[in-house]
Amino acid sequence: MTSSSRSGEQTDPCTLLLPDSGIEETSRHAACLVVIRGDRLGARVDLGEKPVVIGRGSDADFQIASRSVSRSHCRIWLRDGQVWIEDLRSTNATYVNDERIDRKRLADGDQVRIGKSVLKFLAAGNLEVSYLNELRDHAMRDELTDLYNRRHFMQTLADTLSDCIRQRDAQMVLAIIDIDFFKEINDRIGHLAGDAVLRQLARVLAERVRADDTLARIGGEEFAVLMPKTPIHAAREVCERLRAAVSEASFELDDGQREKVTISIGFSDFGAEMDSMSELLKRADAYLYEAKSAGRDQVRGPGV
Repeated sequence: MTSSSRSGEQTDPCTLLLPDSGIEETSRHAACLVVIRGDRLGARVDLGEKPVVIGRGSDADFQIASRSVSRSHCRIWLRDGQVWIEDLRSTNATYVNDERIDRKRLADGDQVRIGKSVLKFLAAGNLEVSYLNELRDHAMRDELTDLYNRRHFMQTLADTLSDCIRQRDAQMVLAIIDIDFFKEINDRIGHLAGDAVLRQLARVLAERVRADDTLARIGGEEFAVLMPKTPIHAAREVCERLRAAVSEASFELDDGQREKVTISIGFSDFGAEMDSMSELLKRADAYLYEAKSAGRDQVRGPGV
């Protein structure tokens, strides 16, 4: 799962460097480009049989949301074991090692400049990918819970939303989870014990989200789950399963005492009337407020 157990895997050619993602070791050393400067720092573009278009537009295979990048900026493809790059008549041109190019074969270590972003090409078998994996893994994880952090989650949400719009598939659901009365719990048992609760609660959630879901800690006592290609009724079942699991759990503190907590969850699908990530976040947050107002330890969303 794309959570603390780390078994999820993205199916498009644009992959963030996920730890223990279930990808075979040989594919982790396949030819790729890694963003080393600018927007989407650390993101990786895996190269396979399908050409990859990089650009600012929502229909690009790898999106860089910068005005310095054209909507369809360049195309990269693999042919007969060699990797080629071609500029797509972009406004600011495509550069390889500071040389403006129309079309060029890439060599191991080449640096590709697209707008204000720089990507480094790593040929198949280059062990530098493993080192970059470690750096990226550290940057994308929440130190306390080992779940994904807010920054990575928001980027994943933006990428998934872009795919959703491009494929005209609105079956994507966002759930926001908040621990009930957590400030009072911290005041009563102390922050170190509160951290123990957060770590154990994160494990409870991670064990119950699905393989394709992305689970993250996005705030102090706030978590989020992204459920791609998920109808609203299935998302409701996932949220209720998470709520019930936490409600039934008992969390052990360092002094041997046990603490009970509950969570409230608000969820929303990406509706046809929405056109931005902020709208989806606001809708899910509004349902979370409803769950809190209804007495907490509740799930609220469309039709609930």
